[in-house]
Amino acid sequence: MASGKNESFRERKQRLRQSFVAQFPERLAQARELLARLRSGSDQREALERLHLVLHTLKGSGASFGFDAINAPAKAAEHALRGVLDQDARVTDRLILALEQALGALEGLDLALELPAAPESWPRFEIPARHAVEGDTRERRQRLVYLCDDDPIIAQELSGQLSCFGYQIIPFVTLDSLRQAFRRERPSAIIMDVIFPEGQDAGPTAIAALNAGIDQPVPCIFMSSRDDFSARLRAVQSGGNAYCPKPVKAVELAEILDQLTNPGATEPFHILIVDDDPDVAQFFSMVLEEAGMVTRVANEPARVPGALDGFNADLVLMDLYMPNCSGPDLARVLRQMPGHLSLPIIYVSAETNLDRQFKALEVGADGFLTKPLEPARLVAEVHLRAERMRILRSLMIRDGLTGLFNHNTILQLLDVALASCRRNQTSLCMAMIDVDHFKSVNDTHGHPAGDQVLRALGRTLRLRLREVDLVGRYGGEEFAIILVGVDAVHAKEIMDELRADFAEVSFFADDVEFHCAFSGGIAAYPQFTSASALVDAADRALYQAKRAGRNRVEIATTTAELADAPPSEPMGGHAREGLNSKASSSGVEMRDEH
Repeated sequence: MASGKNESFRERKQRLRQSFVAQFPERLAQARELLARLRSGSDQREALERLHLVLHTLKGSGASFGFDAINAPAKAAEHALRGVLDQDARVTDRLILALEQALGALEGLDLALELPAAPESWPRFEIPARHAVEGDTRERRQRLVYLCDDDPIIAQELSGQLSCFGYQIIPFVTLDSLRQAFRRERPSAIIMDVIFPEGQDAGPTAIAALNAGIDQPVPCIFMSSRDDFSARLRAVQSGGNAYCPKPVKAVELAEILDQLTNPGATEPFHILIVDDDPDVAQFFSMVLEEAGMVTRVANEPARVPGALDGFNADLVLMDLYMPNCSGPDLARVLRQMPGHLSLPIIYVSAETNLDRQFKALEVGADGFLTKPLEPARLVAEVHLRAERMRILRSLMIRDGLTGLFNHNTILQLLDVALASCRRNQTSLCMAMIDVDHFKSVNDTHGHPAGDQVLRALGRTLRLRLREVDLVGRYGGEEFAIILVGVDAVHAKEIMDELRADFAEVSFFADDVEFHCAFSGGIAAYPQFTSASALVDAADRALYQAKRAGRNRVEIATTTAELADAPPSEPMGGHAREGLNSKASSSGVEMRDEH
């Protein structure tokens, strides 16, 4: 980490420590006032709870900022108060004496003397490497791939098909031309034949020579009509990352390229920090942001629902004891709110009693971290739980076969996108597409081949559309696409381009080559004002495309003009029930298509 950034972190932490020192006398004065109320006998229960909160906060905050002298007296006083609160016992002279002694010890501290003369060293920690989520369209469009095969027909045909998946493919038919291009610009990956006129292993030899002169080898996929062990061994020894026997399937090759050229960057974790002590909350925020996370802070429990709105939090880090609303109470509130039932909640508290920790976890929290908390452990714990949440959330909202959003999720996202368009007065299009003659693909080539088609179409949509566009598998062979900020004419141009490219992709089943196409229907907002109207109109326009001969895209005009399309036709998709269908190996029903 750069020294400037290190200094920034140290300086900010030093300011937080100084802020704690400045507020320390005021907090002790507040504790004195509450102790006086206990002596007077007025509102003792409230005074007990508030005094416990003050001392608990002092203990946790002091420990977080390295003021160890605070811990013993604050802990003793907090323990005495907790015993009375748990047993609902009366205030005794013994309790008053214990509190007097603790406060006296705290008041005798000079925290300014404990501030370090020089900023402490940066707490070093590393975030475990994470894999990127597929679908970063911008990055993939920039990825250059060289393909070298001495057969010009194979080189051109395979390059054309791979370009449909969002890669920039440059074909070469000689090793020398590849070498010259490599010296001018290094690609993200190379697809290389094994056999060339120069020799049986000329391809692997050329790759070994190219990688020998650079620090970071370029990923390489070998392809060959040879499938013997010696050919594969030579490819591995030359630095090959994958080996594809010919005829090469473009879909499988695209999957390998996805893995090899994955950039490794993901959306940073979003963490909401809830703590009534602003300095501690800012300290945690500072540590997590230095580790590359995005944070939002709420110092009052009542502000948490609003803070979560639009933040897309991966995890909530909250204090256990807060005024008017404890951590467990806040956890119960969140668990009763739609959308937050599975949101991970981690308590961070100076509470060390295991029974009270367990009771706090019973309301639906996911973990407990005890102050003081070293920055490295804070980052590791938050990262681990947030990453687990990302994985679980992805499994819940995505289709298992294609990796796209599932049926329910894409409909929810349509509602959200539509609401945003209303607020911002922007346009939106809903496209429904359906693979033509898909039943015959399953019947002729088998369900694994059908699944290969669906995966390829899903990948084509995901990689070719913009990052702001949303793609889901609506059911069977039908897909739903939300195109933001475009009108119907532009949407049709986009879908027609995708349709033409997808029709060029070759699929193989038992060495038999076949092609597929899709039809589409488009409905636009604000012409259709509700989510249900958009879906219904797009589906009916899809039926019109099927009826007009398939392999085409139609735009929904008005409800009246679409009224002639019978809703029971099996070609439209989502509302068609009682159809003859067969289950694909993915477990999703495939519609019969006439």
